[in-house]
Amino acid sequence: MDYSTSTVPAHSLGAEGNVAGRSPRPAPLQTLYAAFYRQRYPVLGAILLALALGILVTMAMPREYTAVASVRLEQQAPQVIAVPDLDPQRNAQDADRFLQTQMDLVHSRSLARPVADQLRASTTPAIVEALAVREDDPVVRKEAVVAALIADVQVELGLNTRLAVISFTSRDPEVSANVANAYARQLMAVNLSSKTDTSSRAADYLKGQLGEAKAQLEDSERRMLGYARAAGLTATEEPNATNGQGPASLGAQLLGHHSKSMAEATARRIVAEQEFRQFQGVSAMALPQVQENGTIQELIAQRAKFAATKAEENERYTGEYPSDTSAQIGSLDTQIQSVAANIKRTYADNYQSALKQEQEIKGTIDGLRSAAMTERERNVGYNSLEREVVTNRVFYDGLLQRYKGVVAAAGAPSVNVTMVDQAIPPLDPSSPNMRRNMGLALILGLTAAMAIGLVRERMQNVIRSTLDLGAAGNLAFLGFIPVSGKGKRMEDALDDPNSPQSEAYNSVAVSVQKMDSGQMPKTLLVTSSAVGEGKSTTAVGIARSLARLGKRVLLIDGDLRRPSLKAMLDQPDGPGFSEALAGIEIKPQSIIRHIAEQGFDFVSAGNARDNPIGLLAQQNVVPVLAQLAGGYDIAIVDGPPIMGLADAIILSDSVDAIAVIIEANRMESGQLGLALSRLPESKPVEGVLTKFDAKTAGAGYGGEPYFSYA
Repeated sequence: MDYSTSTVPAHSLGAEGNVAGRSPRPAPLQTLYAAFYRQRYPVLGAILLALALGILVTMAMPREYTAVASVRLEQQAPQVIAVPDLDPQRNAQDADRFLQTQMDLVHSRSLARPVADQLRASTTPAIVEALAVREDDPVVRKEAVVAALIADVQVELGLNTRLAVISFTSRDPEVSANVANAYARQLMAVNLSSKTDTSSRAADYLKGQLGEAKAQLEDSERRMLGYARAAGLTATEEPNATNGQGPASLGAQLLGHHSKSMAEATARRIVAEQEFRQFQGVSAMALPQVQENGTIQELIAQRAKFAATKAEENERYTGEYPSDTSAQIGSLDTQIQSVAANIKRTYADNYQSALKQEQEIKGTIDGLRSAAMTERERNVGYNSLEREVVTNRVFYDGLLQRYKGVVAAAGAPSVNVTMVDQAIPPLDPSSPNMRRNMGLALILGLTAAMAIGLVRERMQNVIRSTLDLGAAGNLAFLGFIPVSGKGKRMEDALDDPNSPQSEAYNSVAVSVQKMDSGQMPKTLLVTSSAVGEGKSTTAVGIARSLARLGKRVLLIDGDLRRPSLKAMLDQPDGPGFSEALAGIEIKPQSIIRHIAEQGFDFVSAGNARDNPIGLLAQQNVVPVLAQLAGGYDIAIVDGPPIMGLADAIILSDSVDAIAVIIEANRMESGQLGLALSRLPESKPVEGVLTKFDAKTAGAGYGGEPYFSYA
């Protein structure tokens, strides 16, 4: 069973205790959805148009094929013969720059030209057609082919890898594969050629330097030998006596030999002199050399024999015995003394001989020393030339070794780029890509749709929800009336007490009871900015809801120009509000009609014979309203629109409160603000939003679920 509710939302209570309040701000997604709902047709049209264009463009695009070849880029390549200066060790931090350099090289013209020459691209019709080149001039066609190669080649490097992917796109799969492979091979060739060229240039440079170094070495050697020849510094196999290195002159060599002889002679003289001084006062026979002399020992042995013979004779014979033994002994003693004296005299002779030899050598050395000093002065120039020769020889030997290393390295250069996978002709085209094109078309369509929707939203600054009422004129609201569904009449909805529209009017009626400082106003003017906003329907709905709440309600048709309540309520013609304003003696009971099925009383507009402005003068309206509303809780006046007429302005000064009816999605904010500015500021003025669509407004409430309880 369904139970209708006439309660009003708690958020609708105003700051001063009125039921009127402000609408809650909808969520951003709700606002976005509402904007899309309002602009759904232009937005969907823009998206569908973009998708259609995407399909047409995809169908019109030529088929293109992409072939892929992969190469490995090594910053540090293996070296058969390491030449640090030609192929230095790179810093690990330079790896990114090295890889980027190789990738940029693929897009360079210096690589595209050899590729074009290698494939004979400009003279091969299949390649020219695949590259979409339309030039007839051979020179221009060649440049166009190079430009097409640069434009259609792509190189990519994966993350955390040294494998680079070289891809080429053209209209022919065979051409794409051939060009991709040609680029990979040419990148390898350029890398290898750069190293070979570097080695060759280094070898040529070193060869030239070697020739110059050799000439300098030979020149310095010739100048050194010429100086030595001129200075008499003839080189021998023996080292220089003064410094132990380099060639020495003959005089210097003689000085060296005599210096050695002088040292030996001095040593001999000292030894001879010591022996001479030692044995000078010693008896000759006491000398060890004498005692050890063989002649002396033999003579002593003979004397001993003769001495023994003499002793034997003395024992046997007398002294008068004639014998020559004594003479022989004396002769032997004389010989012994003579030999011993000769031996002792040799010490003096040796000393004198050594002294003389020393003096002679010293004299020779003194003469040679003077010549040696002169030679040493000449050696200063020679040594300078000799150092120059040594320096040139070291430089020449270093260049020679360097040249040999460079020549050897040039024959085995390191390779930083190697082929991993060759490109093969692709079976399926890479372009056009239907998914990608449709995705791009969808993105472009969404972008255009958003732009169109935003522009339309900005251009259509209309009142859509109760939130816009406060933004337009700081207008509080009594409530909102949901739009009736398609094929449903508002009259039918009002006849159904359980319909969302009836429940909405019940909510508005409750708000009216608190409209005038918490009290229900005695007289209420219902008006609108323009015609057709649901003003009369709202007046009937409020009157019916208040009657259901047990209030005594009088509904007055105050639109003297275009009355509509009589037809809406199906009432007959007769005198009404205009006759009362004109002062015709008519009793209220004669113009008030009770409508039983509605539950309220009704006063029609009557038949206005005079100018409505004159009839609606305040001195006429106030007493008439007071007389008519005397027996009722509230009198609701259905007035004319505000804009373009003065009737509503005059009536607004004669009532206690004003309800302004605003049609959602029609009334612009500026027009509403202008209409509200014409109403008196001293009277409570609140709004009722009709034909409210929660989807269009982006509100978080409203619609049938909000006004029913199941």
